[in-house]
Amino acid sequence: MTTPSRKANNLVEQNPYESPNEGVDTREPSSHVPPTSIRYLVIVLGMAMSVLLYLDRFALSPATDSILRELHLTKEEFGRTHFAFFFAYALLQVPAGWLSDRFGARGTLALYVVGWSAATVCLGFAGGLTAILLLRLALGATQAGAYPAAASLLKRWIPRTARGRANTCVAMGGRAGGLIAFFCTPLLMLLAGQWLGWETGRWRAVFVFYGSLGFLWAAAFWYLYRDRPQWHPWCNAAEANLIGQGQPAGPPPSQQRPRLRALAESPEVWLVCGCNCAVNLGWIFLATWLPQYLVESHGNELSEIMSQFYAKYWPQYRPESLVSPGGEKMAVAGVMTALTGLTGIFGGLIGGASTDLLVRRFGLAWGRRIPGLCAGGIVCGLYLVASQLHDVWLFVGSMVLISFTIEFGLGASWAIYQDIAGRHVASVLGIGNMCGNLAAGIFAWLIGVLAEKGNWQTVFYISAIAMAMNSVCWYFFDASRKIWREAD
Repeated sequence: MTTPSRKANNLVEQNPYESPNEGVDTREPSSHVPPTSIRYLVIVLGMAMSVLLYLDRFALSPATDSILRELHLTKEEFGRTHFAFFFAYALLQVPAGWLSDRFGARGTLALYVVGWSAATVCLGFAGGLTAILLLRLALGATQAGAYPAAASLLKRWIPRTARGRANTCVAMGGRAGGLIAFFCTPLLMLLAGQWLGWETGRWRAVFVFYGSLGFLWAAAFWYLYRDRPQWHPWCNAAEANLIGQGQPAGPPPSQQRPRLRALAESPEVWLVCGCNCAVNLGWIFLATWLPQYLVESHGNELSEIMSQFYAKYWPQYRPESLVSPGGEKMAVAGVMTALTGLTGIFGGLIGGASTDLLVRRFGLAWGRRIPGLCAGGIVCGLYLVASQLHDVWLFVGSMVLISFTIEFGLGASWAIYQDIAGRHVASVLGIGNMCGNLAAGIFAWLIGVLAEKGNWQTVFYISAIAMAMNSVCWYFFDASRKIWREAD
């Protein structure tokens, strides 16, 4: 399929990424022709990309116990691999966002996915700490542009009044990918051992399989996506104009403040960076170290749970010869962690719909602010409670509530970039994401250091303080204050 020409669509010849009439089709739509629904296809593509993003990113966590034993690594050394990913991921957010703003998501996002899929496949052949560090750096560098590009394509394809839900759907695709990673990776490792007869290295086959999925997505995305509604052969003029309604034109470049100066002078940019740092500090334990914590702190309970499962549902078969030492504990820990991810998806979907309703009821400032305030305060209290819990089910229940509440605030967190950033959504999101992921990478490494000493309590206290700071930043954030002024 070739990209439709602008001349064929009777569009005025102009630079697509500097056009003041963003997303508005110049063709006259027929009042009798209903709008097509290609914008929903764009959301589905974004969700599928987000699933693969988190699947490849966090598949390492549920395989931690096996990798530590087979490659003879310490938890502190393994913590460096998490830092390596987040360091590269954070530093390349802004350049990757700029590339998406400049050249469009169709080419850049497809290239990013191919790059990180190749890194995931190669991770299945890693032989030691150095190889894992280098491949995690490559994974972080190539994944850096995913969400900035996704934010840019959603701004071009989704009407303003539906962005909270659209952004949440894409973000929840990522949480679904994390759920799949935590739930399926230990089980696939067990199956790989059974099918391939491997006693060790089962995680390698899983990484190769996961990485291969990205190549299929990139081919489908290139075929199905266009950078503007007017360019898509399946999108009619009615849908293009529906998308463009309510998206005000920006002022001429001569009337805009210099970009760097505008960013530095905007309190919202600083507050966005603060919110991202705080919420990533509060969330990263769930996404990286929770399975290992459950194995170390509740290993006997996990073994008992698995024994009861076999006795009740599978009394004739217990595949002792196929399970690596600790494999059953990690499988139960993976399922429990996946449960937190599942509830997080529901929290995100509810939060995305809620922020859109709150915007209509209370206006843009409080409509975005309320979910963030609630998430920060509630999660702070839950972490303090969780630090005192010794029963595995009560602890997992607290993690479920934490995941639900953090994700409840995410719909507002993603939508604010499109509220304040004008046509530079990907670049501004890259700045916020850069700060948040630097904080996440440093804390993921610090958790490894603390875990090596058995000091998990400090992890919970730091997470609680971070979420309290998240509420403070949200209280002062005002999504109605634009970085760049836009004409009515």
